[in-house]
Amino acid sequence: MPLYKNGIERAIIVAQQAKEKGNLPYGCILTDADGKVLLEGENTINTDNDCLAHAEINLIREACKLYDYNVLNTCVIYTSDEPCAMCSSAIYWSGIGKLVFGLSKKTFYDNVGRENLNWVFELGSREVLSKGGREVKVVGPILEDEVLKIHEKN
Repeated sequence: MPLYKNGIERAIIVAQQAKEKGNLPYGCILTDADGKVLLEGENTINTDNDCLAHAEINLIREACKLYDYNVLNTCVIYTSDEPCAMCSSAIYWSGIGKLVFGLSKKTFYDNVGRENLNWVFELGSREVLSKGGREVKVVGPILEDEVLKIHEKN
């Protein structure tokens, strides 16, 4: 998976930036077909007081303003963590052609815990995206140990 390592590493940096601003540590980037970074997105649910302000949603909202569906279909979204069902659906509806994620939901919950059931939603991105009419390629997990570090309490 060395091909995707740089994208995940950048998403981890963006996730760390979100954490430093008081948000949850989730980040993502969007690249074109050649690997050029087009946009970055970070979680802003705390600073925006918006429970829907996940990193992927923030990025996709901006991407759809800048690029049409055909361009997005050639793009790759790299996410620090496996996207939730809402974000996976947004990836589908935006037209983005490929998802690469760092930390899987299973590994996240196995390490961080499932104590607060209000925040447990283990429906994986592959399952969500497999229900759509078009294929979204999914690659991951990649660099799980590195992503887990940003979820540790300081």
